[in-house]
Amino acid sequence: MSTIERVAQLLGSVPQTQQKPSGGTEGAGNLEPDLIERAASNISLRRGASEDKFARPAGSAARTLKVDRDRLRQQSMITPDSERTAIGESFRHIKRKILANAASSRAGAPPANLVMVTSALPGEGKTFCAINLAISIALEKNRTVLLVDGDVAKPSIPQALGLKADKGLMEVLLDRRVDLAEVLWKTDIGRLTLLPVGAANKHATELLASDAMRGLLHEMAKRYHDRIIIFDSPPLLAASEAGALASQMGQIIVVVEAGKTSEAALKEALSRIESSNIAGLLLNKGEDSGLGYDYGGYGYGAG
Repeated sequence: MSTIERVAQLLGSVPQTQQKPSGGTEGAGNLEPDLIERAASNISLRRGASEDKFARPAGSAARTLKVDRDRLRQQSMITPDSERTAIGESFRHIKRKILANAASSRAGAPPANLVMVTSALPGEGKTFCAINLAISIALEKNRTVLLVDGDVAKPSIPQALGLKADKGLMEVLLDRRVDLAEVLWKTDIGRLTLLPVGAANKHATELLASDAMRGLLHEMAKRYHDRIIIFDSPPLLAASEAGALASQMGQIIVVVEAGKTSEAALKEALSRIESSNIAGLLLNKGEDSGLGYDYGGYGYGAG
């Protein structure tokens, strides 16, 4: 019996999504006196209630990323122009469940179109899975996708997609002069848009758990009914930001690396999130362990 099957039996109601796509400290200290209050007011005061936060300010240049298809193929990722592949088919199955869940949010629960992809520990392929899931959904005819890099300490999406961005989510939360539309990047893949995480910040956990973040997520989720918002989260056992994000997500996918993730680590990770929001456990690197991401060290820069 596999680790996933044993843990699922122990947890009872946790659903499973076993797929086999080949895969690629928090800073301490006291908060500045009104850091979170400033962040909350940034969201509510800098724009009128009827103003579209996703509309680009007048006179600003469009920011579009032309994604290198060869770069994607070298990382064993889905490409829009590729033939049918095992990885592509795996994520087609996964996205069908995600899209079905998104159409039926539970009363009082976070919007089900807010989807978090995480793992127990670094190196299990959660960024690989988040990007592939986002690309797969972006190729749907009636869906738009916002892929958010939520890993403040170790952002991996920019490197994977060849994106160079100096501002992102952190700046929107902290600086009233930064509009969300200014830090979004459209891509030439289907209806896929990217939101970088921005500069590392030692108070990232508090910012992600703030009223400002909750308000921003609500608007992101509610403004467009066809949008799926996918967060590439830090590993659950490596950084506290993951817990702050998980409490606000309608669906959570937990990536498990075949032959590596221990039952104890997976159980500990699952105990830190609401089991009713777990959309499934995704088994990664099940066939070719050479196609994966090396997450490397985990730590903060200056923030």
